[in-house]
Amino acid sequence: GVKAADFPPVPVDYGYRDSKNFWIARRKKPYAEKIQAKAVDVQSVMYAANRIDPNIQFTKEACEKMTKVPRIFLTVALKGCVDWAIENNVSLLLPEHMDIIADKRAAEKR
Repeated sequence: GVKAADFPPVPVDYGYRDSKNFWIARRKKPYAEKIQAKAVDVQSVMYAANRIDPNIQFTKEACEKMTKVPRIFLTVALKGCVDWAIENNVSLLLPEHMDIIADKRAAEKR
């Protein structure tokens, strides 16, 4: 975790996430928002997922794989899944597809 005193003097308009906190700064020193440890409800994920693109739908099982994503990043993560589905001509995202997307993201991080 980062401490506010150690935070570099850079603008963080979109925020910065470390292992414990999500850091936000308006004009002065950044302040921390604790990252919620509890999982997002699968119904909330399904509601958000199926509203992104009317041509791309998610199964309940696929949405269950996204319940550990912090709510603040959920929309961005789901849009990434929809983008992958469009690139690969997939109209119904299944758990197998979510595994492929996760593997692709893990490879990009390396």
